[in-house]
Amino acid sequence: MTETVLVTCAKGIAPILADELRALQVKVLREEVALVEVETDFDGACRLCLHLRTAHRVLWPVTRAKVTHPNGLFGALVRYPWEQHLDPEGYLRVHGHVRTESIRDDRFAFLTVKDAVMDRMRERHGKRPDSGTDDRGANLYLYWVDDDARLYFDLAGEPLSRRGYRLQGGSAPLQEALAAAVLLRGGYDGTAPLVNPMCGSGTLAIEAALIARNQAPGLLRENFGFFHLREYDAKLWQKEVFAARTAIRPAYEVPVIVAGDIDPAAISAAEANAERAGVTDLIQFETVDYRESELPEGNTWIVLNPEYGERMGADRELEAHYREIGAWLKSANTGGKGLVISGNLPLAKRFGLKLSGRHTLYNGSIECRLLMFDLFKPAET
Repeated sequence: MTETVLVTCAKGIAPILADELRALQVKVLREEVALVEVETDFDGACRLCLHLRTAHRVLWPVTRAKVTHPNGLFGALVRYPWEQHLDPEGYLRVHGHVRTESIRDDRFAFLTVKDAVMDRMRERHGKRPDSGTDDRGANLYLYWVDDDARLYFDLAGEPLSRRGYRLQGGSAPLQEALAAAVLLRGGYDGTAPLVNPMCGSGTLAIEAALIARNQAPGLLRENFGFFHLREYDAKLWQKEVFAARTAIRPAYEVPVIVAGDIDPAAISAAEANAERAGVTDLIQFETVDYRESELPEGNTWIVLNPEYGERMGADRELEAHYREIGAWLKSANTGGKGLVISGNLPLAKRFGLKLSGRHTLYNGSIECRLLMFDLFKPAET
């Protein structure tokens, strides 16, 4: 049976996520600022957790009620057959989004949901699951706005954007899903060499390596929320995992990927993150100023996430830095593309290059621009 499933993402990424979903042959129903509605069955929704690069959560609908007060919410949910979905020996977390007049603290709404579920489970089984705030077990997501309360199973559990490899970050690291969105929106498909100067914690280079080797990002995860639901089919999931592993390209087919940074500590962190992601053999790390980066032969892509500085206005030193980056990109002449993400909108105008495209997205609460440039090769004489 198919349902309308919500796939959430960061603001500005929904069009990129929708393209991912269509590539997976999933029917897209609607796009909003930070989510995409799709139609799929339960096993198909679980499969999304394995393959999606730019998503945060996959929300499977459970039940809904028209209520304006916690007592009404409790009464509606205590009658729902939670025993059909949850293991009385398991673990449950409740989280979500609440905006209704009767609730001042979201945690009270989550506690109301938890109490209703536990009372029902105790009544039916004589015992109840453990519960808490970590996401190691089943995850219920409450969306309650005004009088509309909807419950979903969060099939991801821990957000899909947390691949598990980035334990060491730089001063302003890109989230994994945002890095993947930058690459996908820019058109990177892993068939050309790529250089990531100022690599910081290495997230852009690592996500590029995962794309280039056609590795499903969910293969890095050991746990998902749907593992802890009665609907979970372990044998079918293992078939999906096997198919995803079989689709991985061998290392010799992956074009060179170079990650450089002038800070040795950043390179050490990036190398450690790449090792956890299993892509160390696909990335060449080097401690070097970006202007001295060696560009591989071929239509090499250059991907940069320079320092943002102050969001409103640019100091002279940082403005000069952005002009230097623009001059370096202009001189690269690789025949590939340049992708730059900047959260400093005034500075983003200082590169001095003709844009081939742009896209607005968000790094947390910071509004950013993804700027795209063609790095033309000089005409042959």
